[in-house]
Amino acid sequence: MIGLPRLSAIRPLTVVLTALPVATLLLSPDACFGSVHLRQVDGGTDYYSQFSNSLPSVPAYFPIGVWFQRAVSQNDIDQDKDASINLYVVLSTDSNLALVERNGMHAILQQSDWGKNPIAINSPAVVGWELSDEIDMREGAERGYSALSSIAAQTPNDGRMRYNNYGKGVMFWETDPEAARFVNFQHVASSDVYWFTDPHLATSQSVPWLNNAASLTATQVRRAANYGYTVDRMRALNEMGGLRRPIWNFIEVGWPYTETAKQGGRAIAPAQVRAAVWHSIIAGARGIIYFNHSFSGPHPSQHALRDPPYAAVRTIVRSTNQLITQLAPVLNAPFADGFATADASIRTMTKFHQDTYFIFAGSKQNSASTPTISLTSFGSGTATVIGENRTIPIAHGRFSDSFEDGNAIHIYRIDGDRMEERP
Repeated sequence: MIGLPRLSAIRPLTVVLTALPVATLLLSPDACFGSVHLRQVDGGTDYYSQFSNSLPSVPAYFPIGVWFQRAVSQNDIDQDKDASINLYVVLSTDSNLALVERNGMHAILQQSDWGKNPIAINSPAVVGWELSDEIDMREGAERGYSALSSIAAQTPNDGRMRYNNYGKGVMFWETDPEAARFVNFQHVASSDVYWFTDPHLATSQSVPWLNNAASLTATQVRRAANYGYTVDRMRALNEMGGLRRPIWNFIEVGWPYTETAKQGGRAIAPAQVRAAVWHSIIAGARGIIYFNHSFSGPHPSQHALRDPPYAAVRTIVRSTNQLITQLAPVLNAPFADGFATADASIRTMTKFHQDTYFIFAGSKQNSASTPTISLTSFGSGTATVIGENRTIPIAHGRFSDSFEDGNAIHIYRIDGDRMEERP
């Protein structure tokens, strides 16, 4: 998260980790309609309602957070709200929680700094407690499990949601059972693999759950689709625990490592930010958190989304967040698995909302392609490309579109003649 040095894998002994209690999750049953399988979002749309001071459990809300922000003035919060940020994930200790509350913002606070603060404990703006960032990397499995259990025991027992973020331990170094015990400990988990900017990922390496475990080339490392594969990994580990809880994902917005350009450090490009966000969502992420700090490069910053040198990134973050907010009811609607299939050059997600199908598609390759998307039991119609002021005709249940590079994302609303009864 903060540019920690790469650690050696720690081979742990077996330690019992008791997961935090969570209410029984009653999901609406998934359903099949012909060849289309409707699948609920992880945890269900009302997942957060089981907690005290909960995040909104309404279709119109999708968590869009920023990491370790400082909110001490109205101008601070105005800038964040203008970027369509609706959640603070960890705040500086001089932040004004009353101001956060008055502005209708929510906060997940680090228990290490705020857990004994009566202002935080009594604040309606505080919707959850962050446990210990990247403990999987710092401690490994054995010590990490013990430490996490101890930290949870010291966290206010007030019914609020417990959240934690994980890094390369869960992603790369630990076995699946070891990693799953971390991911299934808290109520909401996230991960932070910065594929576009991490200098330690720039060289060829193999990842057991990616590319059939074959070594990745530099081009395969630096691609937006990997942010979606990271979510796949987290969701698979989550499901090993028997519960489908929400998984969120981190996206960097600046230069998050201390290495200089000569040492392999770099900043993320605006188009890469947008593509990484949408690939995370296409893979099933139920929340996005922006890593807001730049530790090297020409413009070091603790608040990149507020600082003028990062205006281009802020502009695309703002437009991306606005579209996420606009489409939140669609994103919280069921997946419609089996409705759309596509060529291997893109990844798709289909949603079914208000009797309409929506297809989200992102390029998987760092090259141009013109894939065809095929629709199940569908005749002719129109694919309206949301946010692009264009439409594509659908004939015989198929349509094609151009994806100019690895950062290309298109979102389609499908209208036309379906040949089977609608769900």
